[in-house]
Amino acid sequence: MKKITLFLLAVLLVISLKSQSEIQYQVNLDQIHHHELNIVITFPSLPKKALLVRMPQSSPGRYAIHNFAKNVYEVKATDGQGNPLQVVKTKPTEWQISGHDGSVQFEYTLFGNHGDGTYTGIDNRKLHLNMPATFIYGVGLEGRPVKLNFDLGEYPDWNVATQLKKLSKSEFWSPNYYYFFDSPTFVGPIDFRSWTSSSNGKDYTIEVAMLHEGTEEELDNYVEWVKQVVEVQKAVYGSLPDFDFGKYTFLLAYNPWVFGDGMEHRNSTICSSKGNLAQNAKGLIGTVSHEFFHCWNVERIRPNSLEPFEFDKANMSGELWFAEGFTSYYDDLSLCRAGILELNNYAKGLTGTLNYVINFPGRSYRNPIQMSQHAPFVDAATAVDENNHINTFTSYYSYGAVLGLALDLRIRLGFEGKSLDDVMEFLWKNYGEPEIPYDIPDLEKALAEVTGDASFAKNFFNRYIYQSELPNIQKLLAEFGILLRPRFPDEALINRLSVDFNDKGAIIKGNILKSYALYEAGLNKGDVITEIDGTPIKDRDTFKSVCSKLEIGKSYSIKFLQNGLESSSSFSPKLNHSIEVMLFEDAGEKISEEALKRRKDWLKQ
Repeated sequence: MKKITLFLLAVLLVISLKSQSEIQYQVNLDQIHHHELNIVITFPSLPKKALLVRMPQSSPGRYAIHNFAKNVYEVKATDGQGNPLQVVKTKPTEWQISGHDGSVQFEYTLFGNHGDGTYTGIDNRKLHLNMPATFIYGVGLEGRPVKLNFDLGEYPDWNVATQLKKLSKSEFWSPNYYYFFDSPTFVGPIDFRSWTSSSNGKDYTIEVAMLHEGTEEELDNYVEWVKQVVEVQKAVYGSLPDFDFGKYTFLLAYNPWVFGDGMEHRNSTICSSKGNLAQNAKGLIGTVSHEFFHCWNVERIRPNSLEPFEFDKANMSGELWFAEGFTSYYDDLSLCRAGILELNNYAKGLTGTLNYVINFPGRSYRNPIQMSQHAPFVDAATAVDENNHINTFTSYYSYGAVLGLALDLRIRLGFEGKSLDDVMEFLWKNYGEPEIPYDIPDLEKALAEVTGDASFAKNFFNRYIYQSELPNIQKLLAEFGILLRPRFPDEALINRLSVDFNDKGAIIKGNILKSYALYEAGLNKGDVITEIDGTPIKDRDTFKSVCSKLEIGKSYSIKFLQNGLESSSSFSPKLNHSIEVMLFEDAGEKISEEALKRRKDWLKQ
């Protein structure tokens, strides 16, 4: 959240403040079987004016607006003597309390039944708390320290896991609201594992706090993977961050009572899934790898556009192709280097991302910066109206991952002994450790510094960041013994059209990509294809038979119903450009000794 210098300054200021200036939260669990918490906030030592309290609308790691206040009710307030105070709702997320005596006790009920990285889950198995979705704050009091206490009541065996400073089994502390809201918290029957990782002469506690239905053996095996991820990623940057309070916590929830998500925080991450350790461990560890990489890239190597993070509005950033995208490149790469992901599966795993970025039309509308700036509309944002993102948007996660892959390979080929790892370490030493926020030109300067070639850096940014070109991925991968080739050579793209059928014909199920010939013919989602090249389309077999006979580039007639109106047009089938990725050896291709060495240096296998 805030730069470390501000964090330490806040800690020093707190020491000089009287204890009554702390804002105290008391959380009661009596109604958790109804997905409710009773929360009482004590605001002491207030100035003699009306107190405004507000529910956040944004959450760290998310970039869209979220209406957390919709789940707040039974609001009331009293003064320091217990006298009722008038509470007036002034905005959808804000309340005003007047007439107090310098102290206010504000109370409300919170409903939460969606445990993940963004929202809050409350039930008789756990509290799965994302802080901005849970806690109201005092406007203008953001710099004050915060104390949080859980009244465990009939759940005395439950434990608490969080990056907040632990004062006792049920009481925790934060230097300010910024850190408080960045500190997701579990309460429940948590399984803990911890170990020590050393860096820069210090020992840091790395903790796994897990809510799961698996066995102790499954947990222990999974923790071994987490340990490997930590060490592999530490090697990229050369050191761990100087974790506040000396600890980093993996908050992991793998059970049927949560929803899938992964969210990074300054000294912790929260990863959740309905999958279990017995069957889904290899899929789950990928999210852990992604989120831990963020403790460097975005939590401390932080773009200026997100500093400071604002909790009451959408936070737009043009750097997410790097912050999220390059992190996406390193998540599976880290697993491969750790030996958790087999070499052939790493290569095959590139297929989906490369297909999406190369073959979908979004890049013709926005470059990586503009894709990043679109995050408030796509990052868990909710809307009832439809959009055309399938044609106009390419995820900055995938887009950035492809650019990270291409840049890494290009550096390795053109600059002996150098790689993208060196760029990440340079950014860590010059921006991350001192916590100096960066802008996009700083990324270009870092690339120029590491490679010693300013023209190379300028060319890369001008073509691939400020514009929407892509490097020749096929050629780059081949230099490392990885083959990119057509998956369906000579096949017409229409063969892969997703359709259902009724008595009138074939119903197009999804939005039509601009790369489809049917887009140019005027067809769209929901249209019913009734005839192709004079043949009535009555069932799936007929549709498949007709499509299999179509020739690339030849013109064919097509009839269809659009919004109930009969229409006709023509189209020329286009080639299916879908690709597949695999090792040279798996494709029966010979790999040179040079390519084999380059690949081993890169993937460590």
